Amino acid sequence: MELTKDGTALVRKDRSDIAWAVNVAYQLTFFNAPFERQFIDDFKITPTLGMDLSKVDEHNVFFKACRMGYAAAFEGQSIVYQSTVGQAGNEKIFEFSFLPFCDISGTVIGCSAWQKDITEESKAISLLEDRDQKYNEAQQIANVGHWNWDILKNEIRWSDQLFRVFGQEPGTFEATYEALMEIIHSEDRAAFNADVERALNEKVLHDIVHRIRIKGDEIRYVHQKGRAFYDVSGKPVRMAGTTQDVTTEILANQKIVEQNLELGHFVHVISHNLKGPISNLLMLLSIYEWGRDVENDTLLKKFEITTKALDQTMKDLSLSLSLKEVDSVEFRDIFFEKAMDDVLGLLAEEIERSNAKLLIDFSKAPTVKGIKSYVVNMLYNLILNAISYRDKNREPLVKISTVLETSTLILTVSDNGIGMNLTPERRKKIFDMYGRLSGQTKGKGLGLYLVKTQVEAMNGSITVESKKGVGSTFVLKFEV
Repeated sequence: MELTKDGTALVRKDRSDIAWAVNVAYQLTFFNAPFERQFIDDFKITPTLGMDLSKVDEHNVFFKACRMGYAAAFEGQSIVYQSTVGQAGNEKIFEFSFLPFCDISGTVIGCSAWQKDITEESKAISLLEDRDQKYNEAQQIANVGHWNWDILKNEIRWSDQLFRVFGQEPGTFEATYEALMEIIHSEDRAAFNADVERALNEKVLHDIVHRIRIKGDEIRYVHQKGRAFYDVSGKPVRMAGTTQDVTTEILANQKIVEQNLELGHFVHVISHNLKGPISNLLMLLSIYEWGRDVENDTLLKKFEITTKALDQTMKDLSLSLSLKEVDSVEFRDIFFEKAMDDVLGLLAEEIERSNAKLLIDFSKAPTVKGIKSYVVNMLYNLILNAISYRDKNREPLVKISTVLETSTLILTVSDNGIGMNLTPERRKKIFDMYGRLSGQTKGKGLGLYLVKTQVEAMNGSITVESKKGVGSTFVLKFEV
């Protein structure tokens, strides 16, 4: 805003903001067209120069909003403030600016005023603040922060949550690449630097889990992900990404690994220690002369059954552990049809006795990467399961098919058997060792456990859907 020599305000005519000026007697010395329109709307009269604004309806909202600004300006102060006018839900937000002007002696002789409608701007700011608050809350809940690295200036901007992840205080820690190196565990710095260099040079995602040291002693694990941005010449100028505290997950996984190792060691030791005595007992039972003493026969028969069950349990545990140790480098292309030939040979008697009908279609995905014996065992147990749980009132029908969806091979085995109501508890236990779908058969329930173990050994997953009186469907998925 510019002023004339006598203190009147000059305002560009193309402005939509309301502008006006008054002297210390509240007499109007200048106004623009928007002021005139607003004045007519409020008071139903046309404003004129020299008009005493203090006499114009002192109860008017507009005049009340200006009173504080006039008073400050007449005291020689410049002031800017906001005022909300109108009913809730239909209010307007205005920004008022008041600037005193003086004569050549420095005496305040009036003030110029400016009113700007900032309703939409305020709403936009409120919306951004609300989104920013929710974003910060989400970062706190997920314990993840974001960062931006200006490579040319070597300046790193961290979100507030990222300071917390790294155990630092905003405003007291200067985030630079060198400072970050001091936080990263000394044994992980080389790997971190190598991953950053690879991301910059090869234009790939920066993705690494590493340790950080907090306040000298505390160790945390963080997962860093980011990408680089380049100028027109292909030179990296910036990198941005996120850092998440994954300490809880890493320690939990380490504990599981340690427990599995301990369990495996325990099973191997127990198996080794029991193998000899069990074999000796079974050998002695095999040479026992049955039929000479009925009472001894009954007692030793029970003993024989218990010993054989213990022997089979130890074999099952050993088999389960061996399945978990498979290496993917041993995987080969396995043709489902060839695996099915083996399965049909093994199940020939059960299929004939049950009069089961098999519908087989591997045309849409004929092969899978894995181990043939595992594929044979999967198909064998799932088909045997379908036959074992067949509905006695209808001829058993088993459908086996494969399909390729994007990068996932899906093997489906469905039947029209007795089915069951899969409660959450049953769904959780169905693939457990010795878990069973029902109590209507004599099986041990080991088959589905072995299927799940072998599927996971081939980096796959298995789920089941079942409905009582309709049948069950097993879906096996493998990444290709």
